[in-house]
Amino acid sequence: MEHNLQKGKFFMSKCQVLVFIALSTSFFSCTSGDPSPAGQSKGDAFSVVLITDVGGRGDKGFNDAGWAGCEDAQRRLAERGVDIEIKAIESREQTDYIDNLNLAAERSNVVLALGFLIAEAVEQVAPHHADKSFIFIDGKINGANIASFEFKSQEAAFLAGILASYVSRTETVAVMPGMDIPPVEAFAAGYRAGVRTGGALQQKEVKALSSTIGSFNDPVKAKSIAQSLIGQGADILFQLSGVSGLGVIEAVKEAADQRFAIGVDIDQDDLAPGKVLTSVLKRMDRVVSDQIIAAFDGQFTGGIYEVGLHDGYVGLTEMKYTNQFVPEAATAAMKKAEELIAAETIQIPYTYAELENFQPPIEQMQAQ
Repeated sequence: MEHNLQKGKFFMSKCQVLVFIALSTSFFSCTSGDPSPAGQSKGDAFSVVLITDVGGRGDKGFNDAGWAGCEDAQRRLAERGVDIEIKAIESREQTDYIDNLNLAAERSNVVLALGFLIAEAVEQVAPHHADKSFIFIDGKINGANIASFEFKSQEAAFLAGILASYVSRTETVAVMPGMDIPPVEAFAAGYRAGVRTGGALQQKEVKALSSTIGSFNDPVKAKSIAQSLIGQGADILFQLSGVSGLGVIEAVKEAADQRFAIGVDIDQDDLAPGKVLTSVLKRMDRVVSDQIIAAFDGQFTGGIYEVGLHDGYVGLTEMKYTNQFVPEAATAAMKKAEELIAAETIQIPYTYAELENFQPPIEQMQAQ
């Protein structure tokens, strides 16, 4: 089978040499592992390959969170005296996915596929590599050798929306999806529901503007749109846009008066201390690390998994740079909402259609 490596870039954590011979590609590695993992011959290197979404590594968000999980698994196994290889292939465009997945499956034990857009390619490729473990992040795929994870991001985004409604001085906030796809829609719907709820608790209407960037990899365009939203009065901008989101944060940093961004996926508070109000965490790193360890130990189980606030896989940062801007009433409201979500007393909208019918749960929020 031919593989076009010009479409993908490899990053390697060990000393490896990439050799091109005609239309085939081979890896040579100087790593070793002992004890041997399940299904491995002693001396063979256990290998993990990550296939990035189109934003690539270095996005300080979604893709970097996946890579952090690989590094954590490598560290945990090193503590057991085991040395594993981790590599990444960057997908430049969606047409790269199938070639990259096939190549990864041929060269590794575990394939980590990131992003909703790669789902169809994983469904096509995984059945042809039944002896390999596939970890898919951001959707639901059935397959005996596929563990797919859907995060209830709307739950943490709901808390961020409540927070924004209390902190906003202009009573206008905004959300900026990179693309309108289901995992991003979950964040946006949850956030807007939280803004609506926080406003109702304060007996005021807080506007939630929305503008889709159209790309996860265009920070220049994102910055321009963010500046336009700031011009419309938005003083808190929730970016859901990968590399594009860095442009949103840049616009907030350059704003003349008090404006905040809200980060996503990983802790982005450090990108602009005091200007990123909080970050909505999606603990992909934990999921990825645990699944790699399970595969190494021969305990990998395919299936569809939903994870959320109650088990600690989504949440908010500690707001170490911005706590002084957070009213006590906001903290109390977020705590109450978290309790209600954990108890499944309230359901947070996952789609825009669900958002249309959402009514703020004021009675439950105010109950002692």
